Amino acid sequence: MPQIRTLTPYTIQEPLIAAMGFFDGIHLAHQALIQKTINLGKTKNLKTAIITFDVHPKTIIFGLEYRYITPFQHKLAMLERFDVDYIYVINFDHAIAKSDPQQFIDEYLTAIDTLVCGFDFKFGYRGSGNAALLKQQTRFDTVVIEQMRYEQAKIGSTHIRDLIEAGYVDQIPATLGRFYSIRGEVIHGAKKGRLIGYPTANIDVDHFMVPKTGVYITKTWHHNQWYDSMTSVGYNPTLNRQKQVSVESYLFDFDQTIYGEVIETYFIQRLRDELKFDDVSALIRQIDEDGRRSQEFLKTHQFHLPFDKTML
Repeated sequence: MPQIRTLTPYTIQEPLIAAMGFFDGIHLAHQALIQKTINLGKTKNLKTAIITFDVHPKTIIFGLEYRYITPFQHKLAMLERFDVDYIYVINFDHAIAKSDPQQFIDEYLTAIDTLVCGFDFKFGYRGSGNAALLKQQTRFDTVVIEQMRYEQAKIGSTHIRDLIEAGYVDQIPATLGRFYSIRGEVIHGAKKGRLIGYPTANIDVDHFMVPKTGVYITKTWHHNQWYDSMTSVGYNPTLNRQKQVSVESYLFDFDQTIYGEVIETYFIQRLRDELKFDDVSALIRQIDEDGRRSQEFLKTHQFHLPFDKTML
């Protein structure tokens, strides 16, 4: 298990092979970059590290509320699974945002033997630092991981974010390496689902990206067990139109009360748009049909789902 440390100027005092990046999503290109770091560490017989940031620069520079593929704690839990010695976290602030790229290198990348980064990695004032500047350094070597593509798309966080926002969740595993998931505590909602025979687990989405509104076929992990499920993302226009989008999962063959507990829902396939029905009976008929289709789909398709769920 890697040691997690805060990275401040001149923290690193031993030769390291380090992977550096924001790593939102930890997609297939990120995984290749980190694996390259691990391999170099074994070749050079040096310790390895992952250097990342706690928040996206837009949250500091523009004061925006940013939604992540993997919010910080989720990202850390996933990075801990890699066979590295350290995870260094830089707490991004205005000073770092305004820092001269060379100053950042001199202060934060002390004692680095080899730095591994992506071809499009940017850092320093207005992103003026890049892989080319890193390769100019004589104090350490820089290995740049070139662009990886799947079909016509670059494997990257932006492409995956686009798929999430468009609801194309079935296409995500090809570049993310897994189905997109949201992990969070089950919170109290309006509790209208139980009145129509479909009690749902309302997930606190925290800083996760939320897929396009609609109904999804999903799988949900709770207490070391997978459950077939279907999930509604939206505003509940028929029962109780609400201002904030909710993510509510109905777990088949499940009757436990789990408020305050953590679940993780994996989005497999989008079924339909969110609809407003004329009456509750029409809504129930549609949910019955959604459930039938979801269970049939999950029964007739096989998926690669993570077995090691130690993050829960």
